[in-house]
Amino acid sequence: MEIQNACVLITGASKGIGAAIARSFAKQGAHVILVARSTDEIEQLAHQLNGSSFSVDLTDPAQLDGFIERVEREISPIDILINNAGIETQDFVEDIEEHKISDVLATNLLAPIRLTRQALPQMIERGRGHLVYTSSMAAITPAPGLAAYCASKAGLSRFAETVRMETKGTGVHVTTMHLGPVDTEMWTRVTNNPAFDQAQRRLRQLRMLADVSPQKVAADAVQAVIKQKREIRHPKRLWATMALAALPGRITEFLVRGVDHRIHKNGD
Repeated sequence: MEIQNACVLITGASKGIGAAIARSFAKQGAHVILVARSTDEIEQLAHQLNGSSFSVDLTDPAQLDGFIERVEREISPIDILINNAGIETQDFVEDIEEHKISDVLATNLLAPIRLTRQALPQMIERGRGHLVYTSSMAAITPAPGLAAYCASKAGLSRFAETVRMETKGTGVHVTTMHLGPVDTEMWTRVTNNPAFDQAQRRLRQLRMLADVSPQKVAADAVQAVIKQKREIRHPKRLWATMALAALPGRITEFLVRGVDHRIHKNGD
């Protein structure tokens, strides 16, 4: 997809990966729309990037209801939707408070589902669009202290795979980013969890983990949209593990190759 003059909506855009993605797309000439709860931060960044901002609590279904329609009415049709917002847990399952479970699932899984559902009809009608999902290594590997987070990211990855199959031939493309350690505040919080920190230290000793910068992730996201790549994987040294995790989905797509999943829709 051509990035110049494209309209890109990014959730979780106030800091970290989301802010880096916004800067990278703006640098390529896109109009970026920043979405987060922190009003001041996204307004300042949007001003710097000559973009737009919307303060939204993604855990609140009422605030998400009709949100994409509002954005497209006030700003522009959305060409690229980047579901990047995410929060983590740092407790063993028996210690997780109920509201934390709800917030993690609502932010990491339900909000991307809801926003995708709203954006897809217009993208399909226009015959173009790109959906990007910020998932995690936690979608394919267990991580002590991060059970709810792992569950939400596993659900997000399978959701993205299914959307890819459902939209085949429509002009809409899907990219999933499976990320390990990224140098952000979230990663610092995660490693403050003693159980997880011991596990990640062991993996580092085995040279299986390596940090990546938000800027590198953002640059890869831009290239994924331009080249219509289906997946971004970091760290590269765990490529084989991630490839094995993706294999069942690839096999399923191969087995149903040639099947028109939208035949009932196309016949309307």
